[in-house]
Amino acid sequence: MEKISFCIASAKNEKYYTLGVLKSLKENTDFTNHEVLIFIDSDNQNTYEELLEYKKQNSNVKIYNNQSGFPIGSQRNVSIMFHHASNDVVIYLQSDMVVCPEFDKYFLEALNKDKNRVISAARIEPPLHPASPEKIVKDFGLSPEEFKYDEFYNFTKNLQKENRPLMVGHFAPFGLYKETYFKVMGGFDTRFRCSREDSDFIIRLNAHNLESLQTWNASVYHYTCVSSRGTDWYKKDQEAEIKNQWQTKADEEELKRFIRKWGYFGHDYKPKFDSTLVIDINTVPNLNLFLFLEPYFNKIVLNDNELSNHLIELIQHQSTYYSNKRWNYTLKHWDKVKQEFMVDNIKQKFIPKVKENTDIIIKTDLYTLTQNLNTNEVNNFINHSNEIFLNLLNENPNNYKGIYNIGCFNIEINNLIDLNKNHLDNKQYQLLLDINKFKFI
Repeated sequence: MEKISFCIASAKNEKYYTLGVLKSLKENTDFTNHEVLIFIDSDNQNTYEELLEYKKQNSNVKIYNNQSGFPIGSQRNVSIMFHHASNDVVIYLQSDMVVCPEFDKYFLEALNKDKNRVISAARIEPPLHPASPEKIVKDFGLSPEEFKYDEFYNFTKNLQKENRPLMVGHFAPFGLYKETYFKVMGGFDTRFRCSREDSDFIIRLNAHNLESLQTWNASVYHYTCVSSRGTDWYKKDQEAEIKNQWQTKADEEELKRFIRKWGYFGHDYKPKFDSTLVIDINTVPNLNLFLFLEPYFNKIVLNDNELSNHLIELIQHQSTYYSNKRWNYTLKHWDKVKQEFMVDNIKQKFIPKVKENTDIIIKTDLYTLTQNLNTNEVNNFINHSNEIFLNLLNENPNNYKGIYNIGCFNIEINNLIDLNKNHLDNKQYQLLLDINKFKFI
């Protein structure tokens, strides 16, 4: 059997989840043939000490213990673990997962020695989220203490007998060849700190023509949201509600980051064009309007420097504030480490005037825009301008340049060049921190 490096992320309150996934790997795989890397991002249960004892009987286990006092974050620790993996095949597992019998056999069978494949294991989850075609909803327990291992193992053995065909899809847990992850994809984009990194990854997978497939034979039980929202996120108490509120606001900012990068939200690759929005400030500005508009355009020109400077400060603040709160980053710590992340430069987005040779210039005035904001035509243009430009390019590939009017927008098109191709260069996703300083024991 080909050797696998199983890479497990663990954090606060996750000791028993981590021990649970290790138990299932030991019972359900050719355990000693493989390698297990565990990244302890934060710890309040002596997880590190417990795993050191575990390692005495399991020499194939390697551990990194983050003692900085601040989490590294899943978007980075996956790449760190994959980098330090000794085997060609790497699989990322979250701590809140339990693997099925013969997980390694069936995973490798689905991978089929194909470096153009990325394989996701099917998820079986308790009824905490709506049902969907790519998973099975069935309750085997909400915590490691109450988990019904034997029932889950028997259920998945019967599922394997069905031998369901592979289906298209991508999510954690996933695995692939280490070479594919770094040399083709470049890894996760570290501008995403709390969510949306998987959606970004999927777009790039599709753009690189990699096969994203799910196997039903290699499945996991997934307690769900433990790593992102905490162990008790589903409970209806004040503590859980407050945590979920912080996560919701952080997720909103992640969505803005996603739209800034790609120009839309989705999983299929679409072009984005270089557009500059010019607004004549001729009435009282509504800040929420600008917060809504900003992600959809590459550059923004306002004839009010004071307003521009205020928006830069506000957007920059919101962009990091909720994520920092979610991960317990102090402002001092964030200022120290932010150069290790891919951070949006909002200051460069607001410019004093339209640059020469600008591809697309979109002009309006604030009063007219405010009056027409709720019309279908204006809303559709804001949310789907890149699709509109693409349709124009496809219909008139040699004659698209000119002046157009859509709703309250006057649009001058000088060029239509896809900027999103720049996001397919794998080199930009190489970690900005010294990856070799993370020493696994």
